[in-house]
Amino acid sequence: MRRILFICATPVAFGLDTPAEVGLGGIESTNIALAEALARRGWAVTLATRRIGTVVRDGIRNIPLEAAADCAADAIVTSNDPRPLRDFPGRRGIVWVHNPLNVEKSIRKGYLRPFLSLRPEAVFVGSLAARTMSPLYPFRRRHVIPHGVSPVFRTPEPTRGHSRDFVYASQPQRGLDRMLRLWRNAAPLVASGATLHVFGSEGLFGSEQPDLPEESGPVVFHPRVGAAALAAFYAGARAMVCPGSPDETFCLAAAEAQAMGLPVVTAGIGALAERVQHGVNGWIAASDADFADAVVALAVNDDLWSELSAGALLQRHALTWERAAILWEAVLRDPPGMPPARGA
Repeated sequence: MRRILFICATPVAFGLDTPAEVGLGGIESTNIALAEALARRGWAVTLATRRIGTVVRDGIRNIPLEAAADCAADAIVTSNDPRPLRDFPGRRGIVWVHNPLNVEKSIRKGYLRPFLSLRPEAVFVGSLAARTMSPLYPFRRRHVIPHGVSPVFRTPEPTRGHSRDFVYASQPQRGLDRMLRLWRNAAPLVASGATLHVFGSEGLFGSEQPDLPEESGPVVFHPRVGAAALAAFYAGARAMVCPGSPDETFCLAAAEAQAMGLPVVTAGIGALAERVQHGVNGWIAASDADFADAVVALAVNDDLWSELSAGALLQRHALTWERAAILWEAVLRDPPGMPPARGA
């Protein structure tokens, strides 16, 4: 079996020819990255996305969603949504679980009936996501395969941490309000000279950015940017702040920052408990006061920063799309009747 079809039916119109400077979301960018990695390993890969027309690049055929049902493939991988698998009776169906899917959400979105009738396999992007998925879902097999990190973040010279620039680049609902409060109210943090840079802030506050008291620590708002521009900023930054969220299953933003040598300060919520090892590649703070103290310590203590940055850089080798593709190959080559492969 060497033919695989990825169906990415998110609302985003994108494809292989989407300009690099466009900041794609995690589901879109990981579909492209895995498709490219498997194509490099000799797989015949088709990627169906919300686009007009077909484009072929790097051994991948990128087709419109409506053409997916006519695609010849041995295995079909769909992101979160099992409904496209109904067009492929008798063929191997895998749901790539990027986000939490509680039963109520599945009912509301119309996913539950296909899950029950088709009984697809599931690939989770982290162990926590696999453990917290309801056992009511009748998956044939459950696998865990972490994402990789793009070479855009793994190949440039890593940061030397000369600035006191801290980065927030996760989705706003995953802790941005909390970070703005810290930079507004935590006196030691304000006095440390740490600057918070928020990426992807356009449209969050209407036509104006929020007012911060004059005594607040500096906050700079940036629009959403592509991976290369983000990596270029990381090359001069100090660390990432990322509290986390229960609905976060991997946190690609944290992994990308670590690959550039940025320690991550987090509350350890959701997947951040997997991404960050306390005192190794970042800091897990139990409270707002601990969070502010960790930012201050990283801002002013060069020895601490160097130790955590060295730990963060281990992600350059631990999380690659080549490794992810090998783990996917193991799943795809295993007969469905065999015990589940271990991808962690």
